[in-house]
Amino acid sequence: MTGMGKGMVYINGRNIGRYWMSYLSPLKRPTQSEYHIPRSYLQPTMNLIVIVEDEKGDPKNIEIVLVDRDTICGFITENHLPSVRLFEGKGGKLVALEKDLKPRVELACPGQKQIVAVEFASFGDPFGACGHYVEGNCTSPVAKQVVEKFCLGKPSCKIPLDTPDLHNKNEACPEMKKTLAIQAKCAFKA
Repeated sequence: MTGMGKGMVYINGRNIGRYWMSYLSPLKRPTQSEYHIPRSYLQPTMNLIVIVEDEKGDPKNIEIVLVDRDTICGFITENHLPSVRLFEGKGGKLVALEKDLKPRVELACPGQKQIVAVEFASFGDPFGACGHYVEGNCTSPVAKQVVEKFCLGKPSCKIPLDTPDLHNKNEACPEMKKTLAIQAKCAFKA
């Protein structure tokens, strides 16, 4: 809602809330500049957004961003600690739910979809964020093939960082702690 003043937003006649761009957080940023539009409010086509502006605003700066739920990502380093989801409290103590607590990337598609493509996979020193990963200066040439072997055609997969195929004899930068970054695409089985 950047560029707007103060008002209400409706999607197909349903109120998604009030915005007030001049109401700032302690960081001096608008507290109500972003809104989530529930999918249940949307129709397949012909959606109507109505903005009732109380103050002077410029709707040319409003941006609607679509989220692609079919793109899934994972990013983990050899230094990562196990997920808290792998433990439970019993008798005042934390107990591991699994024997293997080594770092691994876990990917899972939504609904009944499966992994149909590995769009990015790098083992070494990749950086970036989901949708914008970049290979670093030291990367395994076989990372994508290894991830495809673990994940293609499955609704979910786990890739341990200590997988022998990722650590080959001619490994670049053997002394460096490695990172595994993956971006995959989910779709219904064809």
